[in-house]
Order: sequence, then C-alpha cells, then structure tokens
Amino acid sequence: MSYADQDMFFAQAYRTGTDRWTNIPFTRRAHDLVMYLPKGAMVLDVGAGRGRLMHDLHDLGFRAIGLENNVDLVRRGNEEIKNKGTEKDMRFLQGDALAMPLADASFDAVVDVGLMQHLLPAHYAEYIAEVSRVMKHDGFFFLVVLSMETTHFFRWNPKQSGQADHQMENVHYHFFTDDEIRSLFEKDFHVRSISHDAPFGNTDTVYAVVLLKKK
Repeated sequence: MSYADQDMFFAQAYRTGTDRWTNIPFTRRAHDLVMYLPKGAMVLDVGAGRGRLMHDLHDLGFRAIGLENNVDLVRRGNEEIKNKGTEKDMRFLQGDALAMPLADASFDAVVDVGLMQHLLPAHYAEYIAEVSRVMKHDGFFFLVVLSMETTHFFRWNPKQSGQADHQMENVHYHFFTDDEIRSLFEKDFHVRSISHDAPFGNTDTVYAVVLLKKK
C-alpha cells in the first residue's frame, strides 16, 4: 500500500459518487465545538472531502479552511463557495496533511473526521506534530477514527482478531483503542473526552470520537 494508491481509490470514489463515508453523520458531534469556541473562530478541517462539515461550521458562525489533497475536490469546493458568496469566511486549500502549507498557531480548532485512520502508524507522530503546530495555544482538536470496538467491518472483525491494521482495495485502515489515543496525544494535548459512536444504528462499525485540547 502507498499513499498514491489510496489517493487513486478516493479520487475515483469522489468522481463516481461512491464516497459512502461522506454521508456518515459525524457533523452532529462536531457541532459541539460551539460550546468551546467563540463566533468567528478559525477552524481547519483536515481531509475536508466535499466540504460538508466546512459548510456546517460556517453556518454555526465559524471561519473555515478545508485542507484536501485532491485537486479536483479543491477546485469544485472553491467554486461552490464562490457561488454561495461565502469566500470571505471559508476556502479549500490543496495540501498534504503531513506537511501542511499553513502558518504556525493560525487556528483555534482543527477537525479530522476519518483521515488519521488511513495514515500509516509510522507517520502518526509527524501528523500530530503538524496538527499541534498550526493550532493556537489552548486550541481544540476534534478527531473521529475507527475504534477497535468494531466487531464487523465488511468481512473482518477487528475486535476479535486483535489486529489494529487492515488493508482493503489499496486503502489502509487502522482501528484505535482508547489507550492508544491517549498515548499518542499525551505529549501535546489534554484528552478532554473519548466516546464511541455507531452511526449506522448498530454496534458493528464503531468510531472513537475524541476531543482534545492543546497544552
């Protein structure tokens, strides 16, 4: 597996409209940021995809930047923003999550819904360092990743197998334990909460929903 292979898979899914993950209703949890951030706060959505969460954040009174490595999604996303007349408060930016083309301490919050789970474990420290770098002191990080509490992921059972990493259709998936999340982030972040969400209405595919605050 390579990141180039993953990029091809996701690009095809977005091009053909088979990006099923876009409709997973995690935005209901990201909306909780309104309890921690003032109106007008600047939020970064890493791996923004079609930008639905970005638009939700804007509707809640935040400014938003969507970092996305798919050039076509960036182009179409910025066209939609221009058509809606919201380019003053939001935009897409093309870039790599492991080397963000963004200034230090420029965001009040960062949101990652489903990107970190596709990174190789060897790159977690690099990714977390980048997230921390672009965040202001006491900023918030809202993270959603696949959980090891998952009992059914297509034809695979992560919880029973005890194996955290899985590859399917040239895409890498990592299933996180709560302890692993705490260990990964303890250097730079306080873990405010970790909860579990089964968005499909059952306990088969479970996600860890994490709120962290930068130290």
